[in-house]
Amino acid sequence: MAATSKKECVLCKFVHGRDAETARMYPIYIKMEHIFVEICFWDQRQVLTACSLFQNAPNLKKLGMRSCVSSTWDQDQDQANIQELTVQLQMDHLVTASMEGFAGLDYEVDFVAKLLSWAPALEELEIEWEGETDCSRVLAKLLALPRVSPRAKVIVTF
Repeated sequence: MAATSKKECVLCKFVHGRDAETARMYPIYIKMEHIFVEICFWDQRQVLTACSLFQNAPNLKKLGMRSCVSSTWDQDQDQANIQELTVQLQMDHLVTASMEGFAGLDYEVDFVAKLLSWAPALEELEIEWEGETDCSRVLAKLLALPRVSPRAKVIVTF
């Protein structure tokens, strides 16, 4: 973890299952307003750790994410099923979010769906497309996602 100011935090790659415990141990997250995470959305442990971090950062206003698509699939990893994720987060202060390295994978789309359901104040979610899949199919899915915020715009850049 590298702190960039009193209310910002940059976190890179969750690698251990016990990172969720680490997030709860540091009360500094309560004051965090900006967090950047690199996460492999297909790895259930990383998704749950990120959710724990978001839950422990109730004043989060800006969220930056980098989707990590690993070329090596570790069969011991717990495969994420984000659609079945029962974590109910309330990200009341989140206004802007961004996702870099978006490849259009179902895991990423499912996480975007959850994020849109957790953030009632969200105004903008910017997605940087780096995918090789059929872009029109994925864009149609993104546009159809329900949003808890009536002002939430999903912007996809290429």
